[in-house]
Amino acid sequence: MSQVEEAMTRLDRAVDRLEESLGAALGRGGSSEALVAELAAAKRDYAALAETTDEVSAKLDKAIGRLKFVLES
Repeated sequence: MSQVEEAMTRLDRAVDRLEESLGAALGRGGSSEALVAELAAAKRDYAALAETTDEVSAKLDKAIGRLKFVLES
C-alpha cells in the first residue's frame, strides 16, 4: 500500500471516529451546531485531500510511464 493510500485510510478512519463522536455527543446533549460544523470542516478537508491524492496519483503514473519509456529505449 502506498503512502497516499495509507493516508487516505487513516483519514477515512478519522472521519468515522468524528461521526461516531458526533452521535455520542448528541446523545449526551452536546452542542450539535458546533459538532456539525466540525464534521463539515473535516469532510471539506477530506474532499480536498482526496482531490489532491487523485492529482498526485495521476502525475506519478505519468512520471512512471515516462521512466519506463526511457528505460526501454
